[in-house]
Amino acid sequence: MTTRSDITAMVVPSMLLLSGAAVGPHGLAILTRPALTFLDPAVPVALAVFASLAVLRGHPIDTPRRLTTAGAIGSAITGIVVAGAFVLIPPAAATTATFPAWTLMAIALGIAAATSAGTDDTILPVVAGGILLAYLREMTLRGALLITLQMIGVAALVAAATWLLLSRASRADEQRVSTFAGALLLGGAADYLSMSALLCGAAAGACWRLSATVVRENILRDLTYVADSLLALVLILAGAHADYSVPAVAVGAAYAVLRTTGKLGGRWIARRIVPDAPYSAGRQLLIPGAFGVAFALNTVRAFGDAFAPIVTIVVVGTIVSSMMAALSAGDAAA
Repeated sequence: MTTRSDITAMVVPSMLLLSGAAVGPHGLAILTRPALTFLDPAVPVALAVFASLAVLRGHPIDTPRRLTTAGAIGSAITGIVVAGAFVLIPPAAATTATFPAWTLMAIALGIAAATSAGTDDTILPVVAGGILLAYLREMTLRGALLITLQMIGVAALVAAATWLLLSRASRADEQRVSTFAGALLLGGAADYLSMSALLCGAAAGACWRLSATVVRENILRDLTYVADSLLALVLILAGAHADYSVPAVAVGAAYAVLRTTGKLGGRWIARRIVPDAPYSAGRQLLIPGAFGVAFALNTVRAFGDAFAPIVTIVVVGTIVSSMMAALSAGDAAA
């Protein structure tokens, strides 16, 4: 049965992405290049908020490991299918376009495709994305792992400082200022270091889950207050940044097909490895959500225009995946 939340998750992101394309530089040019440059620094903060909320709203700590394991298996299979297919068959084989650093871009596309609207399959892609961005900065696996651990340490310190400030604040406005200050520090630190704001926010969210109940509820309340506005901003900016060339749109459609194959195949494999875990309906796995788009924006924000095609591919793939999920829901209802 298709619920209202499923319909919202399918329709809203696509509408916001299309709205961004309409008002962006390639559409009505309401959001011009200088305007996008002015708004882009808000993206890392928004991503840190998304990841923190995903962890805070996640399953209880005592949730059976089989549920997390099943989600990790499904996301890993999806990432391998998408990245492997694009590495084996680069776009130049099917179009006249060439994409620089395609192998790294293919891995990034696999990570973006591994996520969905739920949180069960988000943890592994967020960690893998953080390590990939660190590798792009350090260009050695050892250096990438070291700086990733350092980034997690910075996020933990920010989370601890926010926790301390909130435990001493008595008024609602003081609590809200402390929470927003922590979010700004998380996003700003990740942006300054060209690291993953999603991983930074997830690490802080994990620390906040261990805090006192009152502190945790205050953080969840304040971040939820701005989450929808930040989500709309990120999706509109992503749609505006996308450059809808024919090769990129073609690769985006292929990305959606590969993602669907990986998601359904990953669930099939996970069922056989962890048969007693609860599983979402197939159409829920097909709903892409916003994490893939967020990771694509994070990559371009950190490493510049060389990775700009990722945004277009993921935006197109998200819209097509949402359409496929909607058709799947319609067939199920019939």
